[in-house]
Amino acid sequence: MKIIEELKKREYEVATIKHTHHILEIDKKNSDTWKHQNAGSDIVVGIGDKTFFNINKLYSLDRVLFLIKRIGNPDFVVIEGFKNYNYSKVSTSKDLEDEFTIKVIDPFRTSEDDIASLVDDIEKLSYDIIDTLYTNECGYNNGLDIGKAIVKDGLKYNYDDLDVSLSIDEKNIGLNFFVNDFIKNTITGMLKTLKTEEFGVKDFNKVEIIINKKEE
Repeated sequence: MKIIEELKKREYEVATIKHTHHILEIDKKNSDTWKHQNAGSDIVVGIGDKTFFNINKLYSLDRVLFLIKRIGNPDFVVIEGFKNYNYSKVSTSKDLEDEFTIKVIDPFRTSEDDIASLVDDIEKLSYDIIDTLYTNECGYNNGLDIGKAIVKDGLKYNYDDLDVSLSIDEKNIGLNFFVNDFIKNTITGMLKTLKTEEFGVKDFNKVEIIINKKEE
């Protein structure tokens, strides 16, 4: 919680993921969402002062991260649990420390200055969805090695120019700069021939396309 508060203090957009083996509140017996699911609904959406999605399917962490980016594109995603995944992590025990660990802390003995210093490290040593990290320009050509180098050596990895995200059959696909620019320029070029202003769209800030390939 303190990490989230410090990130928000620095005016970042933050998303969070909690891994649990317990029943979630929205799944509790006799709640409306529980009744909808038991009636056969695969996706339950609640819209009020907030919006929530309850999907009757187990997604991988990487798939959830991809979907979060499509919804809100936060600066940081704080993940609780998933200790075996290959992302920059803060461990609460030496027993949980691995090559992706930024720092080991005692959560009961951390001061405000400790949290501020920790978030300084998080800013420098965090990275995007690991399967999307791809470029030979940094000396590596696969996401796992890039992630390790960022955490261990503070590798400077610039993904500001990579503004296309691609997923095929729910698998994240890493793009190099050439393919990124080719997809972006081709799609936006074609869209400019459409009369998008009739639909209330003047500028292309974010384009979302889903292609369903029908079986022949």
